[in-house]
Amino acid sequence: MLLDDLMFYIKTTETCNLNCAHCFTSGKNGKKIYFQPEKVAKWVNGVKDYQPSATAHFEYHGGEPFLAPVSDMWRFYDLTKDKWPGATYGITTNLVHKLTDEKLEFMDIVLNKRIGTSWDPNIRFENDKQEKLFEDNIALLLDRGYTIKLFVSLTRDTVAIEPIDLMRYLKKLGVQEVAIERVTSNGYAKKNLFVFPTNLEMQQWFLKMHHQIKEYDARHWFDNEFMESVYTKFENGFNKAGTFCRDCEQKLFTINADGSIAGCPNAAPEEYYATLDDDPATVIKSQKRCGIIMSELQRDPRCFDCNMYKYCTGDCHQLEWEENICPAPKLLLQELDREINGYIK
Repeated sequence: MLLDDLMFYIKTTETCNLNCAHCFTSGKNGKKIYFQPEKVAKWVNGVKDYQPSATAHFEYHGGEPFLAPVSDMWRFYDLTKDKWPGATYGITTNLVHKLTDEKLEFMDIVLNKRIGTSWDPNIRFENDKQEKLFEDNIALLLDRGYTIKLFVSLTRDTVAIEPIDLMRYLKKLGVQEVAIERVTSNGYAKKNLFVFPTNLEMQQWFLKMHHQIKEYDARHWFDNEFMESVYTKFENGFNKAGTFCRDCEQKLFTINADGSIAGCPNAAPEEYYATLDDDPATVIKSQKRCGIIMSELQRDPRCFDCNMYKYCTGDCHQLEWEENICPAPKLLLQELDREINGYIK
């Protein structure tokens, strides 16, 4: 099973200059190794040979991807850009490092002035100097005409913030896109259970965000990806946006820096199913990959009895139930369902 619209996470390293308690990697304790651009490029180009109709987005990832030599990232780009005409390239970087001319040139040309970064309260920055460097880098890139997508993990500290206060900060920061992500039980996160809010706390927080978006007319301050993925269910009838798609494992590959290959990047260090030495055609049809795909397609039986299943479709398979409370934004879905049916003015 392989979809045409593919996503490749290219982990340039397994280590990081930060040590965030919620991260699915091992932070500073990750293996201090770097990817082999020639070997990775050869494998992904083999996927194109297997499925010529496929298109791709390549995301430089980590750890902190800019810990690897920029020349290696250029090398991977040079070896794949002609094989994958029309492919896009991105990066997810923490921006807690100096943006040298070498990095900026790479970001300007290869990444087309578009990047992803992240911000999380209390557990990301070790000191005020790091946070200021992050914010100064954001300002520098915006001045250069960049589009920035900011990832915010929904930790216990995040749900302690009033949604409107968070949205005001993000608006002031100036980023154009925001993705609020729920934490999965991988890497450091499963060793630091204090970072997890309860499913009910998450549901209540999303519902409050919806109310405050309406109250403060905040919907267009930036593209709020998670909330828009919910709104589109009711406005356009599209139920598979974002984490609700249930086909991630069919369309993405994560290539770890050590050459192992997995699906979802959150689980990639633990649930890899092949290596770069394996032929792409064999990997795509491998029993373990197909087993992970089938696992993703399965739903908790309780989903089918839920009156919100028609909108939710089961949400992300990486998220866990807590007794009878699911991790989906059920309270928000119920509210929107009542609103469109005229029960709430």
